[in-house]
Amino acid sequence: MRLWPRKRIWQVIAAFAVLVTLLGSVVVVRIISTVRNPSAVLNEDTLINADLWDTEPRMMAAGLGFTQIIGVPGLSDDDLGASRTRVHLAGGAWNDVTCADGSTPSLAVYTSAATPESIALLYGAPVYYADGLPIEFSWPVLPSSLNADDIAVTLNDGTVVQPEVAAAWPNFEYNERSTVVVFGHFGNRLAPEDPGAIYPVRVDVVEGATPLQLVGPGPALVSAVGLGVESPGSPYTDPDVAPIDRGGPQLVAAKLSRYSSEGDTGPLLFRSGLLPNDGAALYGDRAQYRLRVFTSGGMTPDGVTGMKPTEFDRFFRIEAVTTAGEKVAITQTGVDYVIDGAVLRVEGLADLGLRQDTYDDCYREDKDNQIDIILSGDESAMRAITRVQMPSTGDYDPVYNPGGPGSEPWPGVRYSAPSPPIDIEVMQAIDDPMTVSYP
Repeated sequence: MRLWPRKRIWQVIAAFAVLVTLLGSVVVVRIISTVRNPSAVLNEDTLINADLWDTEPRMMAAGLGFTQIIGVPGLSDDDLGASRTRVHLAGGAWNDVTCADGSTPSLAVYTSAATPESIALLYGAPVYYADGLPIEFSWPVLPSSLNADDIAVTLNDGTVVQPEVAAAWPNFEYNERSTVVVFGHFGNRLAPEDPGAIYPVRVDVVEGATPLQLVGPGPALVSAVGLGVESPGSPYTDPDVAPIDRGGPQLVAAKLSRYSSEGDTGPLLFRSGLLPNDGAALYGDRAQYRLRVFTSGGMTPDGVTGMKPTEFDRFFRIEAVTTAGEKVAITQTGVDYVIDGAVLRVEGLADLGLRQDTYDDCYREDKDNQIDIILSGDESAMRAITRVQMPSTGDYDPVYNPGGPGSEPWPGVRYSAPSPPIDIEVMQAIDDPMTVSYP
């Protein structure tokens, strides 16, 4: 039997210790013959029932989410006061929370800032005070083909920069993987109309050392080189702009299909404390249909606090249309809506975190780019659904990416903006779920 060197054993222990801090729970992994680092596990080419968002491969969206808070040294839940100060100095948000069950939450509950060590584990190398830029593709990426040199980011001053690291994290579940998150230095926090403002205006896939590939129907591998999209600009819009001009996160696509939990899992290393979070785990047999929304960034109530399965009414609204052309607004969970004699009911949200009897601000969710609206009822009522909306004004709260202000914004800090009003067409995938598995 091959024995590990003592140094290797302590490297593995150290890696797991950082993951415990990052994921907020004890991570138990059965070691059979070898241990790979977390970034290598993320790069394994396993896709199960992964969503296709279009019939053709394309880059759907890409934009700066936030700046400076990725790779903040010295953060630890051993000294929350010092960590709070370091986060505030980096321009990040910090929430002071008390868990209802009396437990001590993980660092991820207090802040969306991340340490260089955690990024090194998940992305393969550390970064320092870096910016985050999510990129959404219509087809899932082949994880092993993804590297930072596959991406070129054009800034508004004409400069073209390359990210420092790239990974599919936090979209680690096997039925996801259509979003790439890159960290690097892509802009500043000046309002977009300020002459000194720097922000991306375009993102492209270029030919790196191992060109990025997407997985399409078949399954078939296609090159992503040459795909690109205009970036929406700076997320640091002024607080007094009209809601429609806010620079916060958007919905990229929405798809309605029959419910399936196939692929709603991921590598064992990342499951503890986060999975199962699928519709069946939360709602049992009531999970009959899934309206999955595909987001341009993390969508949270304040940039730190996790969205809860009970918060459909707070953020979302669904629109259905009767055969007579009458619009029906679906606004509440647990209510039977009748559409041409057929029933539609919203059970709640899923693909967030574990099911709990009650939820508080210590609730941990995966903060990835998918949120599932779980539905039950008659098929004909589901086919009447046409749009999903996040009004983000009035009776509806906006959402924020991880650069948001938290529950207690620090004076004088400019945080990334809330979401604008969102209204997007729903793809009907009841007859064809539009998914792919690989290999």
